[in-house]
Amino acid sequence: MPRPLPLAFMLLVWVIHPALGHHGRDFILVQDSAIPSSLGGVGIAGFEWTRDGDSSEFSSEPGFYLGLASSLAFGLTTGFSDVGSGWSNTGTTPQFILSLLPPAGPLNFRAGLWTGYEFAQDSRHSHNDTAAHVHDTGSGPDAPPPAPHSHSHSGDGHGSHGGGIHRHGENGWYSRLILEADLMEGTRMVLNLVSFVSGDGGKPGFGYAWGLRHEINHDLSVGLEALGDFEERQGSHQVLLTTMVGLPGGFSLRLGAGGGLTPSAPDFTLHTSVLWRF
Repeated sequence: MPRPLPLAFMLLVWVIHPALGHHGRDFILVQDSAIPSSLGGVGIAGFEWTRDGDSSEFSSEPGFYLGLASSLAFGLTTGFSDVGSGWSNTGTTPQFILSLLPPAGPLNFRAGLWTGYEFAQDSRHSHNDTAAHVHDTGSGPDAPPPAPHSHSHSGDGHGSHGGGIHRHGENGWYSRLILEADLMEGTRMVLNLVSFVSGDGGKPGFGYAWGLRHEINHDLSVGLEALGDFEERQGSHQVLLTTMVGLPGGFSLRLGAGGGLTPSAPDFTLHTSVLWRF
């Protein structure tokens, strides 16, 4: 399993002159509360590679978010994965993001709610063989974000404990209570409290996603993100170093690399995705 990521890299976040900007969908594992302008939105396409022992997996969760009103957005993501036998569809998740509290107070504290129902492609009515490896999308939930709900899919295939916040092949409601604030100009922290309610009779799951993001300038940011569940045993927890680079034409490139902090999380994870804001 990888060693903790260098502290010196993250100290850089605090000493470089900041710039402005809350674009939305700026995290990989975390879902933020930003709402696109009415009929404006964000399209996301990307890949994730995870390595756990001798096995590896590729996954992707393309999707979009569309602003419907000043405090409401609709999104749709579809998951795909390849564990060595070819690509297959894992499910589709329609979702909504609601802004609960606009910027308030000296830290511009904001709150929102993300909720979506995952229609699993191969729904299993027994949750005993479901995986709790958490990923994105924030996104989705992400987070995907990355994908906003990041599986052991955007995690997949790391142990079977029925109480994790993502289960392979299981229909259910994902929700994220979003709390975020500006710690200083250009530096934002976001916390998600994540829940999963099974539509197939499985055990509910609860977890968290946390992210810190600093804008060096309008077209470059760096960050640190973590994702995990509240299982007392076999809990899956992972951490990522991230960056986002602005590209011409409303495009951005998101990159993330990190690994698991517990045995049930993947040893190494690599994310890459392209966002198009329209």
